[in-house]
Amino acid sequence: MTTPPLQDDPNPNDPNPARSSATLSAFTGQVQRRLGLDTESEAEVLTRATLNEFGKVVSAGLAQDLTISLPPELSAELRAQRPSDDQARSVGRAEFVDAVSGAVHSVDAEEVGRQVEQVLRLLREWLPESDVDRTLEQLPGDLVELMR
Repeated sequence: MTTPPLQDDPNPNDPNPARSSATLSAFTGQVQRRLGLDTESEAEVLTRATLNEFGKVVSAGLAQDLTISLPPELSAELRAQRPSDDQARSVGRAEFVDAVSGAVHSVDAEEVGRQVEQVLRLLREWLPESDVDRTLEQLPGDLVELMR
């Protein structure tokens, strides 16, 4: 289980790790270490882009439920500004990775795919098992493999 998020972040959308909650720093720090990225800020950009796209492929209700286990600064990305009655949508791995690559530094699809895979695997580790099961049920096969 994760550490409870801090609720008093003065600017939760600021990608400057010095002004982020302890849990956001922990999450992006793990991404940074796993991928060998130069900065935590780079890891945060990748994390936000991945979760934004991820929030678009699961139902709005599930996306809302998943935010409880994550740092509060990532809630908007996971919910992806969608209507509350929005359903899950099916996308392939290539489409998903391509959408993330538009927001990150790398343009190498294979490298971005590896990075997205690590962010989604870390997401899985942060979620309660019941949420992982519900999430995997909604994802198309290509994306299930990214989370495993």
